[in-house]
Amino acid sequence: MKKSVKIAIISGIAIVAIISALAVTVHLRLSTIEGNEGNANESASHKINEIVNSISNPNAKENTTNSEANESPAQRASEEK
Repeated sequence: MKKSVKIAIISGIAIVAIISALAVTVHLRLSTIEGNEGNANESASHKINEIVNSISNPNAKENTTNSEANESPAQRASEEK
């Protein structure tokens, strides 16, 4: 095989490994966030916002605290039901 083909294959494998590690990290952080909140009735957009926050800021616990602080009492009541 040519040297450039070998480099391309190794690079592809490395990229897949990095993306997989990132996906596992995001999954574990989201699982931790979901476990702490204890409610399964969140909207999809709220979950997406939490995922983006957990990726962009390693302090995921602070992100959920800030987003929950901005909720209205009506939103909190609807999530608790």
